[in-house]
Amino acid sequence: MENNSPNKSLDEVMDAMSESEQLHALDQQFPYLFTKAALFLEQGAVNYRTSDFFHEPKTTDPEELDIIANGCRQLCTGRGLRENAPFTQLGVTGFYQLMRLLHFQPTSRKTQRGIYVDDVRGNLDCISFRHAMDGRTATLYNFCVYS
Repeated sequence: MENNSPNKSLDEVMDAMSESEQLHALDQQFPYLFTKAALFLEQGAVNYRTSDFFHEPKTTDPEELDIIANGCRQLCTGRGLRENAPFTQLGVTGFYQLMRLLHFQPTSRKTQRGIYVDDVRGNLDCISFRHAMDGRTATLYNFCVYS
């Protein structure tokens, strides 16, 4: 994986948010998530895994790593934090792999079926996670297109 550092810094992404969106992003651990995602994009899977406490990502499958990288790029733009700007094109498995990369484990899941995002129909998952080490929580959104 080549250097895919995010185009914008954390400050630039946060500055583009309204004050209420910034507070929400902070509640959802966005600075931590952004930093880890940017590091993965910068280092690539092999280097990231070598220095990661849990040796994530576990997968070595190129397609799965591309999905994780896609999730990291979206996260670095602020996607996934709100229902109206969910992650897309990750699928359920890819979303869980992304969050495992960031050391978060799912605690609850709610699914809205028949939701439209950009004129495409699918399911919108709202999943809460807890950090594996310190227990901090985040709730994120993932949209999956109907098959």
